[in-house]
Amino acid sequence: MAGRRAWRNSEEIAARILEKSGFRVLDFHVPIEDGGVEVGEIDIVAEKGGSRYSVEVKAGMADINAVRQAYVNSLISGMKPMIVARGADEAARKLAEKLGVELIVLPDVVVSSTDDLKEIVEEAVDQAILSLLEPLSHCENLEPEDLEVLEAIAKAKSFREAASKLGTAVEELAARVDRLKRAGVLPRSSYKRMRAAAIIVLAGCRLLAGNRG
Repeated sequence: MAGRRAWRNSEEIAARILEKSGFRVLDFHVPIEDGGVEVGEIDIVAEKGGSRYSVEVKAGMADINAVRQAYVNSLISGMKPMIVARGADEAARKLAEKLGVELIVLPDVVVSSTDDLKEIVEEAVDQAILSLLEPLSHCENLEPEDLEVLEAIAKAKSFREAASKLGTAVEELAARVDRLKRAGVLPRSSYKRMRAAAIIVLAGCRLLAGNRG
C-alpha cells in the first residue's frame, strides 16, 4: 500500500486517539532523568482513572525494541507503559502482553486526492504559524520574573544550565516553567522547542514594545 498512505504528525493523531479513548493528554516530549542524568524522553504523558501513562509513539509498526523502550521508560518514570503505533508484529504483541505494556493501534489516514494532501499541508502550516504567534498575545501580561525565566531559557542549552543562570534549583525553575506552559507562553514539548519559543516570544515582545514606544 506504499504511496497511498499519508497521515498527519503521528503524535498529534496519537493524542487525539487517546483523548477519544478517555485519556487526558498532559505533555509531550518529556525528558526522563535517572540520578540527575537525562536518559531518554517520553513521547506523550497521558492520564486516565488516576493513573499516568508513559506513551511511546511509533509512526510505523511496533517491534520488540519499541516494547522494551516503553517498558524501561515506565520503570524509570514510575508511570504505566503504553505504545501507540500502526500495529505490532507477533513477537512484539507477545512481549507487550507479558510485560503489561498496553498497545493502541493508530488508524490509517488515507489521502484520496491531491486536494486532500494540500488541505493537510495547509492545516499543518497554519497550526505551526499560530503556535509561534499565539504566545505573543501574552506579552502585556508577562511579569518581570517571567521574562527572567524566558531570558535564561533562551540563553541556556539545557534546563539545568538555565536553572544555574537564574541561581535557582531545577525543581523551582520547573514550577515556574510549568506556569508559563499552562498560560500558553511556552509549549509542552522538548527543551529545544521550549528554547526556540522563548527566543521568539522575547523578540516579539521587544518588537511590540518598540512599536508602542
